[in-house]
Amino acid sequence: MIRSFTFTVFLTALSLWGVSCASLNSPIQNADVSEISEAVKDSITSAQSDDAGATASPIFSTREGARVHGYYAWWTRGLWLDLDLSLYDKLFFFEITPASDGTIHDRNGYPFAWQGLIAKADSFGVPVIPTMTLLDADSLEALFLNPDNRNALLKSSLELIAEAGGKGLHLDFEWFAPAEDTLRDGFHAYVDTLTAKVSKEYPNAELSVFVPAFHPDGMVDLARIPAFFREIMVQGYDLHWQTGPKAGPVSPLTGWNGNNWESIISRIDDQDMDRDRILMTVPYYGYEWPVLTSRPGSATRGEARVVTNARLDTLNVPEMQIAARDRVAAFGLQRDSTSGSPFYTFQDSTGWYQGWFEDPLSLTAKYRFVLDQQLAGVTIFPIGYDASNMDAVLRDAFGTRRRD
Repeated sequence: MIRSFTFTVFLTALSLWGVSCASLNSPIQNADVSEISEAVKDSITSAQSDDAGATASPIFSTREGARVHGYYAWWTRGLWLDLDLSLYDKLFFFEITPASDGTIHDRNGYPFAWQGLIAKADSFGVPVIPTMTLLDADSLEALFLNPDNRNALLKSSLELIAEAGGKGLHLDFEWFAPAEDTLRDGFHAYVDTLTAKVSKEYPNAELSVFVPAFHPDGMVDLARIPAFFREIMVQGYDLHWQTGPKAGPVSPLTGWNGNNWESIISRIDDQDMDRDRILMTVPYYGYEWPVLTSRPGSATRGEARVVTNARLDTLNVPEMQIAARDRVAAFGLQRDSTSGSPFYTFQDSTGWYQGWFEDPLSLTAKYRFVLDQQLAGVTIFPIGYDASNMDAVLRDAFGTRRRD
């Protein structure tokens, strides 16, 4: 993603912002929401309460049944001022990047520049958990194959948990390929040591981990994730990705040659993972690809542009000003009969384009799936890209949190 805004200026601006920020744009109204709301209410069944067990950490949740979490992305700046954070049981601050030697390379202002976000979340009883993220393959190998680097990462991890007030830590180490046993062993050696330390020093902290969708032979072995990690966020998006060879639904529930949510859960089951630990990640973004034809699944002509669900104000997110709702208003809405995912097409002087995203209908189907499959819940990435237009869909599907 393009992040051209100077971060030092952003930090200064955050310290000067007031309590709220008026939205600069009125989102397109969606007539389907009320109809979907009733359909969801009819389909919801009560989920069983979680049993933490003697060795597991507690869940910071005041919601009955399935949980709703969200990633708050640092590049959305002050977008949190206009969001209803009470919707979420937990927020993950995204992202903090470690270096290959285990030290922290980039904090993106955490925690000092984000005290307003943390205070607002705290006012609703919503913990803000730091997310440690690393996607570079060379850095991951340097980090987890070297015991000294793993020890340094452990120290950095404990420091982040302390800075979060002992609330927890979310791990997002993404390896999208088969992994050698040595790399997998190194990663799990770190995870096991972290678990032992945290369970002793921060027994109420919540550890969680993100895992790719279709890599059972990857760096993360689900069977080896300790029970102390009560929540596992499973990749539910980028099943057609930004630089991929074909356009298609970002997060299909069914179809598309098995590259879908149903297949993901089937593979999770094959690894004997308890479903009540699994939260599916849900995209509030989409992709707009240059393509060869208007036909769904067409070959791409280049890298996709990121599309937000709704128009975001230019003060907070100036880099992302392509909104799916605006595109649909201009070019019309189409829906894939296989996956139920919405898309649009248009043509300019350079050729055809396809934009795929999520809307209330497609999200409602996914939320029904989560409830029917008795999964732990969903995690939105990133919150705010809908300009709050999807709030009602979340409430109708998962209910509201209790106010004690």
